[in-house]
Amino acid sequence: MSDPGVEAGARPQRGFELPDAAPEVSGEAGAAPLRGAEPAAPEEPSIGRSSALMAAGTLVSRVLGMVRASLLAACVGISLGADAFAIANTLPNYIYILLSAGVLNAVLIPQITKAMKNPDGGRDFVDRLITASLLLVVAAAVVATALTPLLVRATSNLPPEQYRLAVMFGFVCLPQIAFYGLYAVLGQVLNARNQFAAFMWTPVLANVVQIGGLVYFLAVWGRQGSNAAWTWPMVGVLAGTTTLGIVVQGLALIPPLVRGGFRYRPRFGVRGRGFGSASKMLGWTFTALVLAQLGGFVVQWVITTVRGDNGGVPGVIARDNAFLIFMLPHSFVTTSILTALFPRMTRAHQADDLTAQRRLVRQGLELPAVAVLPMSAGMIALALPIFRVLFPRLTPGEAQQEAWILTAMAIGTMAFGVTTLQQRYCFAREEGRKNLWLQALLTTVQVGFAAAAFLVPVGWAVAVTGLGMSVANIVTGLVFVLVARRDLGHLGLAETLRLYVRVGFVSACAGLMCWGVSTALGVLGSGLLVQGLRLAAAGLVFVLAYLALAKLFHITEVDDFVRPVLRRLPFIRPSSQES
Repeated sequence: MSDPGVEAGARPQRGFELPDAAPEVSGEAGAAPLRGAEPAAPEEPSIGRSSALMAAGTLVSRVLGMVRASLLAACVGISLGADAFAIANTLPNYIYILLSAGVLNAVLIPQITKAMKNPDGGRDFVDRLITASLLLVVAAAVVATALTPLLVRATSNLPPEQYRLAVMFGFVCLPQIAFYGLYAVLGQVLNARNQFAAFMWTPVLANVVQIGGLVYFLAVWGRQGSNAAWTWPMVGVLAGTTTLGIVVQGLALIPPLVRGGFRYRPRFGVRGRGFGSASKMLGWTFTALVLAQLGGFVVQWVITTVRGDNGGVPGVIARDNAFLIFMLPHSFVTTSILTALFPRMTRAHQADDLTAQRRLVRQGLELPAVAVLPMSAGMIALALPIFRVLFPRLTPGEAQQEAWILTAMAIGTMAFGVTTLQQRYCFAREEGRKNLWLQALLTTVQVGFAAAAFLVPVGWAVAVTGLGMSVANIVTGLVFVLVARRDLGHLGLAETLRLYVRVGFVSACAGLMCWGVSTALGVLGSGLLVQGLRLAAAGLVFVLAYLALAKLFHITEVDDFVRPVLRRLPFIRPSSQES
């Protein structure tokens, strides 16, 4: 499975420190800025620097996100009221993804990179694209808010009291769509201009605002169980500060755009302005998003139907808590890498540079593996103490149920990143139809597992849907790799497979050691202090075992990943040989 299209000796580096002067596609250096004759957009940084900068913002945001989730659990636990809030607060995400985020990912960067080569640097085109996109998301926010009762009914099967509460939450949460849209539009303009930092750092502000609201809620009303009597002030604080955080997140992208030299003037009308290819791509992408969201609605409907009014089994909030932890490797590593790769993939396709496309696809497959595979193994080994520490208000039984859900999801962590790469690949190549049928495959497998949730004991239903997500991503990821080989020729995937096997084996061994230590320490008690010690000690064993085994098996890609981290620690000075 050698790759004849890759030059001899040009084996792609897998670490985060890729060379700044990596081979790029032709025509890029002369791309005009978004403001015509004004200074060019910021110089394109290396994938390593871009990824590290984004990962840092994501790290802070995710840590605060875990604090927020823990406080939310302290406020509402995994009660029926918590499910009502989770369903209402998820609706803006569903609709935003349906009408904005995915479409904008598919259209904005490819179209902006084309427009930047126009004589005016694409200013007229980008102004019109931004105006049309913002009008779309604002209209969607107004319509969705008005249809809140119908949307809650269509996406869940809650008991009457929880349905009414979810509608109350929904009226406050659904205006988030407009500001999620603003965040997506401005963020993609920043990314196209190689200004990656703000897009990953502004969610920190959202978390800070939301944490403040939860602290106030706890101080005034305390913990609310399944039989709580919710009032509008309570709903306003819990849902209102959540929405306020999203407002701040969207508006905070304006200053970095201005500092970067971008100026926006509202321009209306898109007919005859070169949007023809964008509209074709948008149609396929929109259809794929509809299919994806319908699959999500089916899974949520199954979970709420199985749970009913039984507060003793996992529900939507339990799934959301597990998913929040599951997303940590993806957010820290995969998203940062793929966000940096996406504009490069787009330019490589537009220049018809197959060599660059092959290199970038392999980087998307390989760069995350040395971090994501061990993080997946660590999540599986430490699932129970993770929940005991992060959500101390959960009972031991509830924490064990959450741990099984996370384990089922964590099996497919790496595959989740591969299917994300598949979407970026299709968007960069403007192949909406291909993305649609791959999404259809993923959704079909997920819905099949959701149907199987009716056949297992109710306490295992959510875990079965989590396993379905893993299997769906594994199947779709494998099919995507075959498709990419057909499109681009041989990718040289024998090396990629060897990397996966070696890193996977070492991660599994480290995970078994870690699980053994965690189990042994678990007999000391169930208190928070003991669980914290259990998590810290077992986690340290995992890291040391993984690094030692990687060194023993000569997995040099791990050194490539670790070295940039060590260089940023003032008390560690790598040797000149390592540098």
